[in-house]
Amino acid sequence: MDDRLLSFEINDLYGLYNHQISFSNEEGLTIIHGPNGVGKTALLRSIHDLFSYKLETLSEIPFSTITARLASSLTVTVKRIGATREQLLRRRHAPNRLEIEIRNDKRPLANHTYFDSSSTIREIPPWFEHIGPNSWLDARSGEEVSDEEVTKYLDRPSNTRNKKNVDYIKSTLDNVKVYFVETNRLYREHKNSNNWKSKDPKMVSSVRDCASQLTYRINTALKNYGAQSQELDQTFPYRFISGPAKPMDLAELKSRLSGLAGKLAKLKGQGILESENIHPFDSESLDKVEPHKLEIMSLYVRDSEVKLAVFDSLSDRVELLLGGLKEKFKNKKIKLSREKGLIAVGPGDLDIPLEALSSGEQHEIVLLHELLFKVPNNCLVLIDEPELSLHVSWQKAFLPELLSISKFNNFYSIVATHSPYIVGHRYDLMMSLDADLDESLE
Repeated sequence: MDDRLLSFEINDLYGLYNHQISFSNEEGLTIIHGPNGVGKTALLRSIHDLFSYKLETLSEIPFSTITARLASSLTVTVKRIGATREQLLRRRHAPNRLEIEIRNDKRPLANHTYFDSSSTIREIPPWFEHIGPNSWLDARSGEEVSDEEVTKYLDRPSNTRNKKNVDYIKSTLDNVKVYFVETNRLYREHKNSNNWKSKDPKMVSSVRDCASQLTYRINTALKNYGAQSQELDQTFPYRFISGPAKPMDLAELKSRLSGLAGKLAKLKGQGILESENIHPFDSESLDKVEPHKLEIMSLYVRDSEVKLAVFDSLSDRVELLLGGLKEKFKNKKIKLSREKGLIAVGPGDLDIPLEALSSGEQHEIVLLHELLFKVPNNCLVLIDEPELSLHVSWQKAFLPELLSISKFNNFYSIVATHSPYIVGHRYDLMMSLDADLDESLE
């Protein structure tokens, strides 16, 4: 069951700052701002790492306590054990021990102590190789395993006794869906599954990756459309004979046929369906059809609506993606392609490689694609510095577009920004991260 984050508090971040944020507005958007160095990115990352159960990377952030309150009336607390404020200040807070507790209003429900894997490295059997955050290679099987799998081999009674607690904590945290849009959006690491020991992961273009994913989505929708069409066409005679549906009257039939024609034209215009898939029907010819034939046409229309419904989600998102880009790109067009996913076209219909677009144009494509296609329902989206590489006019357009997409895609968000143009007149959504220090540290 999905849960939502109501408030998040982190104390002694870098040994200096106490920050608390909450979602108190109906639009589900909080904009955090503050001077450089007060921990905007660290705050976003701590939320992401906690609810993604990435305790190794969470333990690397210097803080003393975290408190997160959920809509389900549960409270998640994380306490760092054994680190002084001086160690947090100097970023020397290892070895790390994090105590995690889940409680409701009345009592604790589960707790677990996480030991940083680096502090127990000598106790880990030699067939495990550390290959990344919460990631190990088991040389015996060649499989990738998590910290939790590795710690089963350690001589720590708590690790076995607390399995139920750990499972409960992980499932509770997993109920809060989180998606992090980081500042490094133009390239991403690509892990080669055939070479676990590679020290230099391949970097791939994010905008090219967006295009590839759209190709997959289009082909998947077309495959589902074909399967749905085949099933309905094969069963059409049986369904007509065994259970005839009430025929539509002539006006309704014409209206729904007109709707089908409009949807087909839209799918063609978007590049999802090609012209050979389009078979327009002259609804005016129904005026001369015998009444008993309207029953067949009614079933035909209902079947056609079911067939085309497999494109609805993709088509609606593509409309928002291409519409948002059309308003911003000058002398270029971004189009959908069944073969390439996305293509850029310049004056004279000249193809432009996606990687040759400006950094701002690539940022815009990647950001919109992630918000529209990657964010799950009821998710908390963390966006770090959306203004990067964007013209002032694009920055001004960001917030209304984000609110529109979040309503369409049903997510809530935290945006960290330095840009007054991102905020615009929506000061009601802003929350300052205080940079004032404790008097004893001044």
